[in-house]
Amino acid sequence: MVLSSRLILIVVACITLSACTAKLVYRNLDWIVVDYVEEYVSLNSEQEALLDEQLKGFASWHKRSELPKYQQQLQTLFDADLSSIDSSFISQQQQLFRIHIKALAKHLTPDLYLLSRSLTDEQRSEFIENLEAQHQQYMEKYSSMNESDIRDLYKQRIDKNLRRWLGDISTEQHQIAQRWADNIEITHHDWASYRLATRDRIKTLFARKDDPFFYQQQFTKLLNDPEKDYSDQLLGKLERNRETANQNILAILSTVSQTQEAHFKQEIGDWLELVQDLQK
Repeated sequence: MVLSSRLILIVVACITLSACTAKLVYRNLDWIVVDYVEEYVSLNSEQEALLDEQLKGFASWHKRSELPKYQQQLQTLFDADLSSIDSSFISQQQQLFRIHIKALAKHLTPDLYLLSRSLTDEQRSEFIENLEAQHQQYMEKYSSMNESDIRDLYKQRIDKNLRRWLGDISTEQHQIAQRWADNIEITHHDWASYRLATRDRIKTLFARKDDPFFYQQQFTKLLNDPEKDYSDQLLGKLERNRETANQNILAILSTVSQTQEAHFKQEIGDWLELVQDLQK
């Protein structure tokens, strides 16, 4: 459920931050997670204490089990010659990232199941209300945007990521990024449908809270198999967008300068230092 997936999203979101900022997030995960969770539901003192204990256990496991895997993958990226990267290398790195995410979900599920079972009827109602409010905000964000606006947003995101990992980007790379943005299949309507389907699954879960077998089974599926509610149309778009992304990433990598490669290695090197430091 969304409440349970917040921790996963917070950990994953660290990759969008600078290494220094991500370090602060990681080492203050307890109060940050509580703040995020309470955007959906107000916890009582007992629930906050339970979540705090769960996060301590999570941090210990993550440091021991997952950070070494991150370090290994980062070292592979650091050692890579950007101009020699091919589609199989990109697919392999993406698959490793998905494995990291699934490991987080699998580990968190039992503890977060217990936390979710402790919610009162009032908290469940509050959760659904906040979930629907966020869905409304999502819809309002895109309702005023036409296709051109959305593609401009895609281009801005691509440029931001390129600048982060490569530094200044060339005219040719800007042109590749523009073609990339122009060929992305727009998915916000599909994601809106998915949000509603997820809300309905959660409502059913709450309605059958007195059936422990059903609740645990569906909670586990909700957290570990979120793609269950992806429509065939959304799945198709996501796959084609991945292919588009990978093709354009390869095109951009074929144009990197020595300065850009040095910038990339510096960025990855900062992450390697962070992961090594967090394991101490």
